[in-house]
Amino acid sequence: MRQPKHSVSVELPEAFAEFMRDVHQRIEDGDEAATSIESDDLQQCECVYGGLIDIANWQYGFRYVRTDNRTWDFILRADEISSIANGSTTHLTLWQCEKECGCFYASADSYCVHCDSIHQFDEHESPLRLYEPNADDSTRPEMANLRKVGLAILDYHHNHGCFPPHANVDASAKPLHSWRSLILPFLDEDGVFNMIDFDQPWDSDANKKVWDHQPSVYFSADCDPPRTQVVAVVGSKTIWPTSHRRRWTEITSGTSFTIAAVWANKLNTNWMEPADPDVDEVASDFVDHGKMVSVFVDGHVETIRDVSVERLRELLFI
Repeated sequence: MRQPKHSVSVELPEAFAEFMRDVHQRIEDGDEAATSIESDDLQQCECVYGGLIDIANWQYGFRYVRTDNRTWDFILRADEISSIANGSTTHLTLWQCEKECGCFYASADSYCVHCDSIHQFDEHESPLRLYEPNADDSTRPEMANLRKVGLAILDYHHNHGCFPPHANVDASAKPLHSWRSLILPFLDEDGVFNMIDFDQPWDSDANKKVWDHQPSVYFSADCDPPRTQVVAVVGSKTIWPTSHRRRWTEITSGTSFTIAAVWANKLNTNWMEPADPDVDEVASDFVDHGKMVSVFVDGHVETIRDVSVERLRELLFI
């Protein structure tokens, strides 16, 4: 499930130190984005992003992305940022998987996109009882499954350098397969993934046989298999444009403020079909039911309620 990690001392890259100098200056200047708004990505540059994640304990979270797409995660106090900025600190202790995948993490129990199994979140419903006390017994399974889907989308990006396409296409630009099929290896569903003939359309005679092997994360209580309510939101301003594959560096609104996928209320589709609703359809579904279970690009899940439809649209846009 989760691979063991050991602590290592790492030398801070100059690009990260330079970013810390900018963060330190913003803290010193009392910049609102750096001192009073909790978000893990309000401040970003080409290879580093992060921000204030725990205002009570004055802790900041950062991710440094190397040129080989391996990531280093940091959790720092304001005084540690100051020490890095003035050059007093040049090394920090981070955690590395025993497999030495090249990534470093802020704690021993951090999730590694390369080495750990998505199944470590099988019991995610339990913490949701604490973090989402207003969620009912039907909503918590949706949130737990959507959490896995969100992490699989992130894992795809870490491995391919971009988010999955809404659909892959043939030579004539005809959609062949859904993103839900493309992320199967990152859901530990290699068996189902290997059943699919990606050279044929999703509804070919051969691929129709795979419909009945719907992964459990796509099961919906309100519709029968092979249909699912787990959908992307397609649009030129979302992370699912039809013209190209989006990268996280394009997200200017912040990954913790940008929706990756939703558990629609009434909208549904065959889990293998390369078809998903657009922004207007999702907004209408939200208005009709007053809530929308969503996973954000940073992987966190929440039930959006008590917001205007305009605010929902903002959360869908990069």
